[in-house]
Amino acid sequence: MKKVTLAIVSNVLMIVLPLLAVPSLMLHYKILVLIVISVAMWLTMPAVTAEETSEKKDSDKFSVLLILIMSVISVMAPVIDWAYFMQDQSSFTWVTSLGIVMMLSGMLFRAWAVKTLGEFFTATVQIKNDHQLVTAGPYSIVRHPSYTGAFLSIVGSAVVLHSWIGFAIAFACMTIAYYVRIRIEETKLTAHFGQVYLQYQHTTKRIIPFIW
Repeated sequence: MKKVTLAIVSNVLMIVLPLLAVPSLMLHYKILVLIVISVAMWLTMPAVTAEETSEKKDSDKFSVLLILIMSVISVMAPVIDWAYFMQDQSSFTWVTSLGIVMMLSGMLFRAWAVKTLGEFFTATVQIKNDHQLVTAGPYSIVRHPSYTGAFLSIVGSAVVLHSWIGFAIAFACMTIAYYVRIRIEETKLTAHFGQVYLQYQHTTKRIIPFIW
């Protein structure tokens, strides 16, 4: 139930509120694509709670809130650009198809990462007593595949809407959010796993294969 609530609240903030002045666009096929994939992402991951955010504030340093805020901005920006500054909102080209593929593949890659990590996947940065370092599946490709998937899906929403200003804003916002989060997370993982994690860092990139 918490996942459904979070999915509803996030979509209201990211999509419904920006479109209040043009309600006819709320049921546009591009908007429906964004909503469906956004809901799917929320339902395939553990729900973040206020209690967990407060309890893990020392280890997480509220990075989960930074990611949530940046995610909202990253979707709102292209929605606003598309709804109020474009003449042809219904244009469907190869760019639209590319954006849909980016969103779907990002969502599926993230879901794979969540499933692979299992009980060790949490919304906040934390180390459990029986924590294990998982390097199989998507974690053999990049160290933070769930971030890769979310990043791809979020910037893909701007591509679906043909919003290049929105794309730039989303790219910048999510890069900042994940840069901060990864520094916090990897400090904890290195302290816990030591040389094993340092070796893992040498064999895989953070979120973009072969690049970063």
